[in-house]
Amino acid sequence: MVRKDRQTENRRQLGFTLLEVMVSVTIIGIALVSLIGSQSQSVSIAASSRFETTASLLAQQKMTELALVGFDGLTTAEGDFGDAFPGYRWKAEVRDLGVDDTGIEGVDDMLRSVDLRISSGLEENQTFGVREIMMAPIEAKEGT
Repeated sequence: MVRKDRQTENRRQLGFTLLEVMVSVTIIGIALVSLIGSQSQSVSIAASSRFETTASLLAQQKMTELALVGFDGLTTAEGDFGDAFPGYRWKAEVRDLGVDDTGIEGVDDMLRSVDLRISSGLEENQTFGVREIMMAPIEAKEGT
């Protein structure tokens, strides 16, 4: 009889109780939820970084193109970047700056503000903006 009691006692000590299993599963579940949330945030940050990098390079390219057009050729326009960058669009808004904008006398018809926006419909309609002030070429006066 003593032997039977020991066997019964040993069997009880070998396994896990239901409560122990439930606590373990709960801890693992909480850890997995945190891990998946962290991974999701990492993917989102990577996509945002990719857009910011690409958009800044495209903005630099477009601003260079606008500068090459020349001061007198600057106009409000929009377009896309073709098959090389599908989904990316640009819009340039050009406006003259005067004394009211700058506080500098005699700058009428000499300065223009170019606001360039790069957007991507592929990644949650993100936009990247840059502003540049362009100055008309100064003509040399004769005799100076």
